[in-house]
Amino acid sequence: MFGPFAKPVDVNPVITPNAASRFRSPTNDSIVAWEAYATFNPAAVVNDGKVFLLYRAEDASGAQQIGGHTSRLGLAESTDGLHFTRRGTPVLYPDTAQRQNEWPGGVEDPRIVESDDGTYILTYTQWNRDVPRLAVATSRDLINWTKHGPAFAKVGGGKYLRTESKSGAILGRIDGNRIIATRVNGKYWMYFGVPDLRIATSENLLDWSPLEDSNGQAVKVLSARPGYFDSWLVEAGPPALLTPAGILVLYNAGSLPSRTYSAGQALFDAREPSRLMARSDSAFIKPTESYERTGQYTAGTTFVEGLVPFRGRWYLFYGTADSRVGVAVWDPEGPADRVVGTWHGESICVDKQVDRACEDEEVIYEIDSAAGPRGPVRISADKIVNGVRENMGVFRLSYDSSADQWFADLNTRIRARWTFVPRGNSIVGNLSELPAHRLVRRIAVQRMPR
Repeated sequence: MFGPFAKPVDVNPVITPNAASRFRSPTNDSIVAWEAYATFNPAAVVNDGKVFLLYRAEDASGAQQIGGHTSRLGLAESTDGLHFTRRGTPVLYPDTAQRQNEWPGGVEDPRIVESDDGTYILTYTQWNRDVPRLAVATSRDLINWTKHGPAFAKVGGGKYLRTESKSGAILGRIDGNRIIATRVNGKYWMYFGVPDLRIATSENLLDWSPLEDSNGQAVKVLSARPGYFDSWLVEAGPPALLTPAGILVLYNAGSLPSRTYSAGQALFDAREPSRLMARSDSAFIKPTESYERTGQYTAGTTFVEGLVPFRGRWYLFYGTADSRVGVAVWDPEGPADRVVGTWHGESICVDKQVDRACEDEEVIYEIDSAAGPRGPVRISADKIVNGVRENMGVFRLSYDSSADQWFADLNTRIRARWTFVPRGNSIVGNLSELPAHRLVRRIAVQRMPR
């Protein structure tokens, strides 16, 4: 599994509605506030050292209900994956091309990969308020798009054109910061659909054919499970990833009776992409924050659609309550890797006049990552007095992502908090008295060679 993912507190949600944005709609030649009502469900891609989001934006037209507005896709960019600058007008929207499939509901819920030649392949939902259809568009620059129409238009004489389809997650390989569509057994693969995941293949990334059983029905490869977080429905998330362990599919999950949306992970066979090998028993991301329960969908939504590697971390972009865009970040190395090891240095008394029994000490810390990249971790603390090494105990450190530090709350002769901040091959720390927060000791240690 990928993760754990942390939701940065100070930046979320990263994209919110903007009533000031204006756009002339080519379908009826009117000026619309195209992202005034909601901005959510984004695709993500990395290019030229920046993260780009194609996000679904709704105007305030139509019925005041989910699916009752017109959706267009906006484009935003970021140099850090957290703070975004938006274009003033949408880049994909209903126009004369595909009007019969996209008006008046619009274009929704994109996913994006690259082809080997650098072309961007976008899957999205066409919504004419009759039948939602999975469609494909391509671009070389993320701004100018060519629509290729419904993904399944050429299958079986068009038998899927009256069948609901959406959420196309094309299988890709990880190449640096790029996710590139990749063939398995000579074909491209795509997981799609709701309330079950189905699977399709393609020769050209534009025209897709669902795998069918002997009765000509599209094969289900993942379904809801009674009693689990995905008891109501499952729906494809970001592009599927080819990993050493198999094909990793992040999927959105509806739960009963709450009807909340969280997300799970499933692993498929890399040699046989329709064969499920494992799936998570619990959600890896779920609504926990106020902005994930405030908006169009108050039951709570973390709807994952964009996942990119960027600067050594993975950035997961998702829709919150069908209203805003959130981000969660996973560091595969993890903060624990920065503190694991043996450290040697000093623990210095801050005020010997106040703490008369306090003595400066030579210390050695052994820190062991016992519970994954974000801890908690075990620290064994030793002091050296007159050349004799004496163990002071084994403690557990927890990670505080907001401060990027490790800490332990101690109940010894004083109630104290022990904090550690890794800085390359050194760690600086404090021992502070609680609840007064009076600084008692300063710690400075260096990493010892293995």
